[in-house]
Amino acid sequence: MWALWRKETSALLHSLIAYLIWAVFLVGTGLFLWVFSGSVIQTGAAEMDVFFSIAPWFLLFLAPALTMRSFSEEFRVGTYELLATAPISPWEILWGKYLAVAVVLAFALVPTLVFYGSIAWLAQPRGAVDHGAIQGAYVGLFLMGLALVALGIWASTLTMHTIIAFLLALFMGFLWLIGFEFISELPIGKPLQVFFAQLSLMEHYRSISRGVVDSRDILYFLGVILFGLGLARLQLSQRHA
Repeated sequence: MWALWRKETSALLHSLIAYLIWAVFLVGTGLFLWVFSGSVIQTGAAEMDVFFSIAPWFLLFLAPALTMRSFSEEFRVGTYELLATAPISPWEILWGKYLAVAVVLAFALVPTLVFYGSIAWLAQPRGAVDHGAIQGAYVGLFLMGLALVALGIWASTLTMHTIIAFLLALFMGFLWLIGFEFISELPIGKPLQVFFAQLSLMEHYRSISRGVVDSRDILYFLGVILFGLGLARLQLSQRHA
């Protein structure tokens, strides 16, 4: 698995798409945080609320862009059959590809720590920011990204066309990010409203962003990750049926 992880990580880090994704994420969130209406410059408030409210929407598009080629490209060019006959289990193939994308996702978030440091430096008195909430929001953002990556990996196992894989991952991500929350606001009865609200990535992301990392939120994100990878594993097994 680790050999595959190193290979996949190296391939992503040597591809133009990874650098484009990093640039779009860093520049896009930076503009919303510092320049656009409601930004730090506009309001004078030394806080990162704008960044953490807009970043999930960037991840919604960036995760599918990173995962769309994971399996669909292998299916299209016929290299998956070679990979499947190698002395490595399907789960190891999945985890190798998944962890490679997770590393690239982490690299996208690391440069934004400059925003954190700048906000803390600008605060009056210096450093007077809600560190617990910011750090919790970073944890939630990374976990949300990992969940979206797992759904993207699943989408990539469903087709040999990368654009279709991207669109499927985008739809799945939107459903989990905000779709379930929208359904929970419909007049469907309190039990169902609570059920669908608890399925929403955004609901658990907001919970962690308050600065309290609840084990229920962590288990939820892990559950979505295992759900996505589990369905991907099922789809791969059907190719050999």
